[in-house]
Amino acid sequence: MKIGYMLDFRNPHFSKLDFGLFYADIFRQVDFVEQAGFDSIWLTEHHFTDDGYLGALMPVLAAIASRTRRVKLGSYVLLAPFYHPLRLAEDSATVDVISNGRLRLGIGLGYRAEEFAGFSVARGERLGRTLELIEILKQAWTGERFNHEGKYFKFNDVRVLPRPISQPYPELLWGGMTPRAIERGAQLGLSFACNLGRREAQLYRDALQRYGKNAAAFSIVGNRIVYVADNFDQAWADIERPALYQASLYAQWLSSAAGSGQTWIWPDAERLKRGAIIGSPSEVRQRLQQLVDAGETTELILAMQLPGLEPSKTMCSLERFAAEVLPHLRTR
Repeated sequence: MKIGYMLDFRNPHFSKLDFGLFYADIFRQVDFVEQAGFDSIWLTEHHFTDDGYLGALMPVLAAIASRTRRVKLGSYVLLAPFYHPLRLAEDSATVDVISNGRLRLGIGLGYRAEEFAGFSVARGERLGRTLELIEILKQAWTGERFNHEGKYFKFNDVRVLPRPISQPYPELLWGGMTPRAIERGAQLGLSFACNLGRREAQLYRDALQRYGKNAAAFSIVGNRIVYVADNFDQAWADIERPALYQASLYAQWLSSAAGSGQTWIWPDAERLKRGAIIGSPSEVRQRLQQLVDAGETTELILAMQLPGLEPSKTMCSLERFAAEVLPHLRTR
């Protein structure tokens, strides 16, 4: 299993951190992750939030590409309905060139009403716009002139240069949470940005098999909260407020989008403690090794810089993970 690192650059009001200094701290984590031997760095995206959740995904990917040489760089996930496909084709190709072919694009539909209203996009158009965007990206990334006439976009004799270095184009991953969405990703022949767990990963593998695709050729990327401290109690004390804040906000967003008050995530401390991989280095090693042995995903990305967690505490956890956990995962 490959090990990645996830960042969303969220800086809630209770952090009381200057955004400039906060971004500088996060980029120090980026530098450390590159040097420590992680496989990938992933950015996640939302818009119009009170905590500064990263909205400018492509500029930050370019910044990370320019200061790293080895790690793969990805979106987990990019909210496709809010992008003009030609601009995204240009920006993503440029990031791929800057990174020398290290870009991976996880693509999602979005769900928050505030974002669709803010960008003046009808929520009912999100699937159609996303499918058309993927089709346009593939055409644009050939570097050849092309025409396109679809429901949402029409282009005549356009060309996007430079071409991506990744061939035939950067890896595309489909972000979905419902069985129908997971099935669609497999049908499209896209890797899977999995935001849930074992059941969803198996649904995806089963769908790949039904469509005659080799599961070994596709990535399944999942994420977990991971935090290393002296012991479990100290780890939870450090992350309790940020973890509950994050769960509360996602619960609010998802229940509002579903319109039913039902969501798969909620701010319950005991549930979060069970789901997070936290504690001493030996505790974290044991839990992670269980995930590796289970083979649920091909890549696990660590959510360690939780919103509102002091970056200095995150860096301590990151350093201990790199020194006392990561080498054991690499040698087994």
